[in-house]
Amino acid sequence: MNLAKNLRKYFRRRFWVTNILKKKGIFIMKKQKKVIFIFLVVSLLVLVFSLTGVAADSKTLKLGNIQNIDNPHHLACQKFAQLVESKTNGSLKVEIFPNSQLGNALTQITMVKMGTLDMFVDGLGWYGQFIGEYNIIATAYAFKDINNLIRFLEGPIGQEMAEKLRKQHGLRILSQIWTRPVRNLFARKPIYSIDDVKDLKIRVPELASYIEPWKAMGASPTPIAWNELYLALQQGVVEAAEAPTDNYYTQRLHEVAKYLMLTRHLCETAGLIINDKLFNSLSADEQKALYDAAKEAGVYNDQLFIKREKEVMEKLKNEGVTIIEVDVSGFYNAAKEVPYILENNGAWEKGFYDRILKMMKE
Repeated sequence: MNLAKNLRKYFRRRFWVTNILKKKGIFIMKKQKKVIFIFLVVSLLVLVFSLTGVAADSKTLKLGNIQNIDNPHHLACQKFAQLVESKTNGSLKVEIFPNSQLGNALTQITMVKMGTLDMFVDGLGWYGQFIGEYNIIATAYAFKDINNLIRFLEGPIGQEMAEKLRKQHGLRILSQIWTRPVRNLFARKPIYSIDDVKDLKIRVPELASYIEPWKAMGASPTPIAWNELYLALQQGVVEAAEAPTDNYYTQRLHEVAKYLMLTRHLCETAGLIINDKLFNSLSADEQKALYDAAKEAGVYNDQLFIKREKEVMEKLKNEGVTIIEVDVSGFYNAAKEVPYILENNGAWEKGFYDRILKMMKE
């Protein structure tokens, strides 16, 4: 509705009413005219907002991610948006920007920190660029399975890390347990044990937490941009790579690397963050709604990934991929000292990994 147009109508009506009253010998004092004017304006505003169905104080939050629109993370973001609007009776809305529309992960996290983007969701390992302790999540075999990792994140040390991220960088985590598929090894040739990894040219992200474990396992890790990996595998620049199985399939990497080894070397979760200053500007009910929506959307995310993983594995088998169950113990034993190597290199404070191991035994 055109607000200016309706105000003009009401103004004309106001003078029309007063003119009729004058003709009938009824004169309105100046103060009474002001009262009538205010009443008409307020009535118009109520009418406008009731017709549009939008609360006068509604706010739209911008949420970015780097996944394509059929990825469970993005679908869970859509679920989150629906839940937020419902739980706040429309006072908060969420607009989603998928597929790296707003930049890569680190760019978007920095935007949230600066307040130019409201929220972002992707793997927790990215926050290792801001708080060193988060690098442990991107370290192969630091946690034996996803349940082990979630227990750590929801425990005192995981909460301590989240609070440190909030205090030092203004990034509040609404949820840090949206699960992701486990990362596996895929290659141009079959690999059955740790012995077959010796001198293997493997593509990894250019982060110490990814590079050091594969060096410890005897491989030759080679950082290559993800969008260049298909050609690098095809031409033999690298012989192998590691990634979640669904990424291996959706990027068609199984066309040039037909062997999938279930090393299960890295469990991951994603973190949904919000600018802390923005969060503190919201009402208590809105804050609770965001936390509750993040939790419920996380459950939906997990269900989608479980279903997707089963479907992807079936598609890989049907498209000629050889799936190999390797001896994981050999890989784990080769990489188990890596957290201490990273610690000695300053990835996080001394004694941090021992605290985790102690907590896991309790």
